[in-house]
Amino acid sequence: MDVEALIAAAPAFHTTDAGEPLHIGSDPEVLRFIAAQTGPGMATLETGIGGSTVVFALSGARHTCVAYSGREIDRVRRYCEEHGIDAGGVDFRQGRSEHVLPQLDPDPLDLVFIDGSHAFPTAFLDWMYAGRRLREGGLVIVDDTQIWTGKVLRRFLIEQPGWELVHDVPYRTAMFRRTGDLGELVEWNDQPYVLRRSSTGLRRLAVRALYLVRRGELRSTVRRRRARRA
Repeated sequence: MDVEALIAAAPAFHTTDAGEPLHIGSDPEVLRFIAAQTGPGMATLETGIGGSTVVFALSGARHTCVAYSGREIDRVRRYCEEHGIDAGGVDFRQGRSEHVLPQLDPDPLDLVFIDGSHAFPTAFLDWMYAGRRLREGGLVIVDDTQIWTGKVLRRFLIEQPGWELVHDVPYRTAMFRRTGDLGELVEWNDQPYVLRRSSTGLRRLAVRALYLVRRGELRSTVRRRRARRA
């Protein structure tokens, strides 16, 4: 089996709340991208599980899959066995990524696929713990950028030094390359995306003045401040 056969088969590794099989697959373009960028001996990691996990197994990479559901892990393993795919290089770790990722050895990675929980703040924690382990030149893939958390992470990385957008599937997935030393976690005012959207200096004063105008309190507030200074 290859990635095209997997895309055509569209296996259902997930289930509905009622327990019915459900195909929630990554975009075929994303699966093809992963297949093209990975190979034997590479170190890769994903949060979430599904067809992408099978692609990583097919690539021969040393892959870590962090998945919440043990049943989904069993389905992927069974699918690989039934189709003659060697999944021996896949290290399945069951649990929530915010609990599992900090406990993993911080070995360098070549590719990270962020496609686990899209609830706040999990996608950001996945990037912090896994994305920052990338070697220079390594790739991080942010899936489901149509969801607010993925959209914000995509926009943050576009503006953040040390990252380069190399491919984009609009309203679905963004692929970034690490281009430089990320250093230690920096302050908020060293992050362009955060700084540009924060109320600081004159902007903060303007926002505060507008708030007081709307409440009809601007003049009284100014008089009180002048009185305190006198």
